[in-house]
Amino acid sequence: MPDLVSDEVVERYRREGFIRIPGVLTPQEVESLLAVSLVRLDEADKVNWDRADGRVMDWVPHVDRVSEELRGLALHPRVTAVAERLAGGPLRLFKSELLRKGTAGSALTPLHADAPAIPFAGRSIGLTAWVALTDVPVERGCMSYIPGSHLVPHERDDSGDQDPFRCPVNLVWEPRVTVPVRAGDVTFHHERVLHLAGRNDTDEVRVSLATVYMDAEAVYEPSDLVPDDLGGLLPGQPLDDDRVFPLIGAHS
Repeated sequence: MPDLVSDEVVERYRREGFIRIPGVLTPQEVESLLAVSLVRLDEADKVNWDRADGRVMDWVPHVDRVSEELRGLALHPRVTAVAERLAGGPLRLFKSELLRKGTAGSALTPLHADAPAIPFAGRSIGLTAWVALTDVPVERGCMSYIPGSHLVPHERDDSGDQDPFRCPVNLVWEPRVTVPVRAGDVTFHHERVLHLAGRNDTDEVRVSLATVYMDAEAVYEPSDLVPDDLGGLLPGQPLDDDRVFPLIGAHS
């Protein structure tokens, strides 16, 4: 852990809202998990995200509930240890999604923050671990972030347009940092940091596993963007079912 996450790394993550940790998975782990993922992407029911300019991506939702191998990745001791160290408090697994951005012709993933689309409320320490299972250079649709955007209010204009993919007016001209990654690297980003991903302009698909971790004491809070009652939970009910939302890292 000290080699992966120094105090300087933690400070940078909390200041900027994202960090790349290289080489979290071994090449052997990547090879095995990519093979499993490609089979799942071919055979499982998927959600498609289409926009006017093409398909952004498709994904297997809640893949941690249907694949033992990918649940193992969502709960991987190195990934979860880093997540808790960055968050600074105990976390639970909320969900894990297997993502695929197709080859040439795919659309970009528009600028957004995750928090408005995830139906839980708690301390603002939630984060996503985005595990690259293929190399993701700029040309294959790596992610870009607006550093520090998780620490300031996201101000909307007075037009009434509350499009969640429209950049807040106070952040339009802020610098954006683009982060290419190698297979086995993991980027961690805060639930409120603004980020996007480019098109895939290559002839190789981009495959990744995105796992959302939440404050261990989070409660259910419905989201207008994602109408999901999580199996009949009532607003304010704790998300503490250890079978569905297990504690991770040192608290597991």
